[in-house]
Amino acid sequence: MLTFALVGLAAQFAAAAHEPDRITSLPGWNGDLPTPQYSGYLTASNTSNLHYWFVESEEDPDNAPTVLWLNGGPGCSSLDGFFYENGPFEIDSSDYSKLAVREYRWNKVANMIFLEAPVGVGFSYSSDKDYKCDDDRTARENRAAVEDFFVKFPELKKNKFFITGESYGGVYVPTFAEEIVKGQLDSTYTGAPLTGIAVGNGCTGTELGICGSGPQGTYYEWTYLLGTAFVTTDLKEAINAECDWAAAKLNEPDALSVRCVSLLNEASTQIGHVNMYNIYGDCVSDSGCTVREDDSGRAPLSKVPMRPDYVVRDHASGESRRLGRITPHGPDACIDSAAASGYLNDPAVMEAIHVQDPGYCWSVCGQAAGWSYKSTRPNLPRDTYPLLVQNIQVLIYNGDWDACVPFTDNEDWTENMGLPVRTAWHPWTYTSLSGAENQVAGYSVEYDISQGEADDTAHSGSFEFITVRGGRHEVPETAPAQALQMLDNMFNNRRF
Repeated sequence: MLTFALVGLAAQFAAAAHEPDRITSLPGWNGDLPTPQYSGYLTASNTSNLHYWFVESEEDPDNAPTVLWLNGGPGCSSLDGFFYENGPFEIDSSDYSKLAVREYRWNKVANMIFLEAPVGVGFSYSSDKDYKCDDDRTARENRAAVEDFFVKFPELKKNKFFITGESYGGVYVPTFAEEIVKGQLDSTYTGAPLTGIAVGNGCTGTELGICGSGPQGTYYEWTYLLGTAFVTTDLKEAINAECDWAAAKLNEPDALSVRCVSLLNEASTQIGHVNMYNIYGDCVSDSGCTVREDDSGRAPLSKVPMRPDYVVRDHASGESRRLGRITPHGPDACIDSAAASGYLNDPAVMEAIHVQDPGYCWSVCGQAAGWSYKSTRPNLPRDTYPLLVQNIQVLIYNGDWDACVPFTDNEDWTENMGLPVRTAWHPWTYTSLSGAENQVAGYSVEYDISQGEADDTAHSGSFEFITVRGGRHEVPETAPAQALQMLDNMFNNRRF
């Protein structure tokens, strides 16, 4: 009898741990919420408190996978994903005080955690105002926060657990996963075991790729843009004749000539006011905030580091020198935060989701006064992914309408991991918005991580790269059905 009594008390305590965070109602939504939701703070350190918003699955929440979502930046809020990509609600575009159900919401099939990280982003705060963030601090504090989440929701520790994210989440997600996997291997991690990760249109470090400091990012960017109809054929031919793309791909520091950069600037002028994050969509930039950085503490909008100046080779002198872009033309970074800002800056909404006023106008990429970020991880394919692919499911995906972190980048680094191909490049399918079945959702290649093992074990990793046809930088925003199918495939360890 004593044993049953203790079990009953433990169950009551577990329920009580998260009950204060339960959202009982939301402004703009009439009646009960579609599924239980919780919002509050997770302890990431003695001083760091990260805001989370948890939405239970519509299908068997007691056993459904748990998915944690991270947006990028660095410095952009994961409530961007909540309201614009895969959360349960959309905000009425004509009335920011009203909510509507999103058709392709991820909590149809998953328990969803939206974490505003790192500290100082969105509603997350530091009690000692320490907002000097970097890749390593962010990974450590994200791990601590998720361990705290599973203290609040211990009943979910038995479920599959995935971490997903996009853009600079290409650094956040794998480094977070690395912290957990290492903690699992040395038995110090106390949260749910990590099943896998999915990284969309992601950065890979300071030394390589589109977010790195060398000319390799220029190669990936323009390999993508020169495949569009935005630049004249004659100019494309002149660029390809002048630019030493082979050297740029190898990240040689002086790979690009002055003439090459001049031609790229000419092409940039031709491209014009095109949305970097969605080259076939509109370009709208609106933070939804009327106050400026100097009186709000809000940092400028961005979703990835801006392109560095080019290091160019002057053929006449044989010397290398830096040359910035000489034309302020396209593609442009266009971020429309107006709807989410209009909703989340309402004091009644803040009260409903149990957050404190951040002291500045909340926007998709808004941060606390004094916030800064230093990228400290140079090369994730070399330093982090080998551990991950051996221990968990790893899915790298790219929307093919994105010029910010185009598929040319992630396709190349995944191929250069040096793993044998298990399943060669092929289409994967989904059911379209119109109900048409077996439509091409994108393309996939699967790599063999067995390293000579005869058979994969139940706990072995996996490694796949896929494209998502019609997906922008924020894939679920323009390819929602494809994204939900991608999630279902991942949950069921189903190959694309």
